[in-house]
Amino acid sequence: MQQTDRFVSLVPVGDLKEGFLSSQVVEGRAVVVARTADGVYVYDATCPHADFQFTAARLRGGCEIECQMHGARFKADATGEVTKGPAKEPLWVLESRVVDGMVEVLLDW
Repeated sequence: MQQTDRFVSLVPVGDLKEGFLSSQVVEGRAVVVARTADGVYVYDATCPHADFQFTAARLRGGCEIECQMHGARFKADATGEVTKGPAKEPLWVLESRVVDGMVEVLLDW
């Protein structure tokens, strides 16, 4: 089977508030979009620690995603790395880009 990777439109950047996490669904998959002073990043919406679903929320300090279940924190950047446990694995960062004011995400799943 041949897989065709393609970018699809997700949300206008203007709809995203800096310092916040936005919940979205693309092709049936729940994702979250973080807008920080450094850019826009898209992640799988599931916390790697306990399979908890992230929802729209304020970013801690404007740059960290905090899991509402156990308080694990992750960098809201291109790495999604853990900054505070109990999580040990980083967020699953999805490849994304901004084109003509629209956040697009690469469908490669």
